[in-house]
Amino acid sequence: MTALLLNTTARVRRRADHHRRCDCDRDTLETPWKAEMCKILHARKRVEKRALLDEFLYTHESEIARVLKRAQHISRLDYHDKDLVLSYFGDALMRMLETRWRAKSGPGTSSVFNYSRNLPTILEAETRYWIREDRRKGLLNGTAGVPGDSSHDRRAKLVKRSRELFETEHARTPSDAELVDFHNTRMYATRKDAARQSVLITIRGLGSLRSIPLEDPSLFGEDRLAWADVPDEGASERTARIRSIVAECARRDAEREASRLRAPKRQPVPMASVAVVFFAHHCEGEFPTRKELVAELGVTEPAGRREIGSHLNEILAISRRQFADYRNAR
Repeated sequence: MTALLLNTTARVRRRADHHRRCDCDRDTLETPWKAEMCKILHARKRVEKRALLDEFLYTHESEIARVLKRAQHISRLDYHDKDLVLSYFGDALMRMLETRWRAKSGPGTSSVFNYSRNLPTILEAETRYWIREDRRKGLLNGTAGVPGDSSHDRRAKLVKRSRELFETEHARTPSDAELVDFHNTRMYATRKDAARQSVLITIRGLGSLRSIPLEDPSLFGEDRLAWADVPDEGASERTARIRSIVAECARRDAEREASRLRAPKRQPVPMASVAVVFFAHHCEGEFPTRKELVAELGVTEPAGRREIGSHLNEILAISRRQFADYRNAR
C-alpha cells in the first residue's frame, strides 16, 4: 500500500513539472528535456517563451554541451569553434519548436512531440542536418572526407580532373564551353548512367562561389553581381508625351469648369492633379494604384473618390492613344 502511494505521488510530481495543458504520453514524462520543452511549447506570450527557453539552456548546459560535442565531431567541424555549432543547435531547436512540435491550430503541441522520447538525440540529428544543408549550399567549408559528403564536392573533383586532362591533351586552358563538352563526354564514356549520378555540368554551373568581404561590400569583386548603369535614351521622349497628357487633362478641366451651370457643393478634384500624381515616378516604372492615388491626394469624401476613379479611367484612355506606337511595336 505504501509503495503504491509513493508511486502515485511520484507520478503526480512528474505531471506537475509539465504544463497544465500537457498532452504528452505518460511513458515519456520523465524523459530528458521533456518537461521544459512542454512548458515552452504551451507558452502563449513571446516574453514567457523566451524566459523559459533561457532557463532551459542554463539548466541543461552540461547536457547540451555533450550533444554539441558529438554533433561537432561527427560533422567534422573545427573543435575550436564552439559558437558555430551552438548557433546551429539554436537554429535547430527553434525550427523544431515552431515547425515540428507546435500545433498548427489551437493551443497545445503536435502528436510528434507528445510521443517523442529521446529529445537530445532528435535535436542532435537536426543540428547535423542543418550543417549538412549549409555545406551542400556552399555556406560552409567543403565536405571532402566527411561521411555523407554531397555530390557537389564529387563533381568538383571530377571537373578538376577533366580540366587537367584537357590541358595535357591540348596544351592549353579550355574555355567554359570546351570544358563542359570535354567533361560530359568523358562522363558518358566512363559512367553507366551519368545523368542519374549527378556528374554532368553546365556552363552556368561552372561559376565558383566567392564571399564578399564585409569591410568592402562593393560588388566590383564579383563580375556577375556588377551592374553597369546604362542611360535611358527614351526617357526624355516619354516625359514630353506625359507633359502633353497632363496638358490635355488641364484643358478638359477648364472645359468642364466653363460648362458648369451651378457652383459645386464640394471642391472638385482636377484631372490634371490626378495625372501629375499618377505619372510622378514613371521613370522608375512605378505607378500608384487607385487607393494610393486617393491617399496621396488626401480625398476623404466618397464622391471625391469616385471622381478620382473616373479621372483615372480617362487618363489611361488618353495615355493609350499617346503611346499607341509603343504597344504596336511589341
